[in-house]
Amino acid sequence: MNITRLSVFTVKKIVLGFILLFGGSQAKYNVVDFVLENGLRVVCIEKKTSPITFFSIWYRCGSKCDAISKSGAAHYLEHMAFVANKMEFSNFLEDVGADKNAFTSINAICFHELVPKENIETVFIHESRRMISLDIDDDAFLSEKGAILEERSTRVDNDPNGASQESLLSNIFNREAGGIGIIGWKHEIQSITKKDLYKFHRKWFAPNNAVVVLSGDFDLNQIKKMAEKYFGKIPPKKLPKRVKKTPSGPCLKEIKYGSPKNGSASVAEYIYRTPFSSKESLKKTIALEVALKVMNRPASFVKKILKDALNHATEVAFSYVDRLFQYDIVVLEIASPSIDDLGDAENAWRYLKNKLAYAGVLKSELDAVKRQELVSLAYKKDDIIEMSNYFGWLLINGYSVDEIQSIDDMIQEVSEKECNDLLREIFSQDPIAIFRILPKSYDRE
Repeated sequence: MNITRLSVFTVKKIVLGFILLFGGSQAKYNVVDFVLENGLRVVCIEKKTSPITFFSIWYRCGSKCDAISKSGAAHYLEHMAFVANKMEFSNFLEDVGADKNAFTSINAICFHELVPKENIETVFIHESRRMISLDIDDDAFLSEKGAILEERSTRVDNDPNGASQESLLSNIFNREAGGIGIIGWKHEIQSITKKDLYKFHRKWFAPNNAVVVLSGDFDLNQIKKMAEKYFGKIPPKKLPKRVKKTPSGPCLKEIKYGSPKNGSASVAEYIYRTPFSSKESLKKTIALEVALKVMNRPASFVKKILKDALNHATEVAFSYVDRLFQYDIVVLEIASPSIDDLGDAENAWRYLKNKLAYAGVLKSELDAVKRQELVSLAYKKDDIIEMSNYFGWLLINGYSVDEIQSIDDMIQEVSEKECNDLLREIFSQDPIAIFRILPKSYDRE
């Protein structure tokens, strides 16, 4: 191999691979976290490679917290809180060569800024104001409602994947567990008022319901002083009790969704409930994620049989959805060129799933996936934005800094037996739902 022809990215990947293979787990970052008296948690991840700081604030309230008949309120609030004082703050960011953005998920609203380190205090000022108050302009409110309805039209109403997934979630999970999509139902978005958004803000935007994550270059002592100065005086709030719905017993739901845009292609999604919660066992979560990534490799025996040997599937994919709904789920998606092929593929799967514990994860495949996962983590830790998001997602879901930093070691410790035991435990049970996306013509048969 001619080294001069390799890209910088490839060389870097090779070097990181050797470090991970022969040098053990990655060195821990200098991570310091502290909690203010009002409950705000601040996590500082120092990486002094360039004079830039990435600031993100995560509120533990997403579409799960939308009130009855007001789906989409969390997402709408994110839009309005983002545009509040937009010109003033945006002009500042533009002048210093910085950037900002925001997003909403099922369980979080996040605002973030990337700024030169000398300008981080302005971010503290702006974000503390956003936590304290919300100023909604009438014209902006109507403008953003139009933008959100257009977003729904593009991502859900006119997208077969978006529409089918909305149907799937709403049929399996209740509202409080994320059963309604993040954008919300169209008629409920239209009904949202400014008063609804103010109410959401007053209820959930509080220091004891937020985590601040900083990554990059900064003076730790200065950060502590700024956090206390700008956020420390904001009083905590009595947060609403989060309703914990008891999951219903095993009751298979078979859902059919006819799409005129699929042609003859047909898809089946088998949804299985995991026998454990990711919040109870991070180690099992890591092992299951690794096991399913082995199953997603082209050489996995399920793919080879369904795609290559039997030729009944065009795609087979396993995924793990944790920390979002009432309970964690594993999804198997089988895509086939026709309804008949899909039926044959599903029949084959009923046989193959009983073989997972014996042929699912082989040591050679497991070792390859573990190396890939460790290299992927190394890349995340090499980028201040990726690293901040990585910590942020895990922190708002209740994991500690120590647990997050131990994930490298957990990946290395995953064993072949542990993976196969988990696969057998999950797939030996019946699915809680089977969701089929079929050609529209099927409805007329």
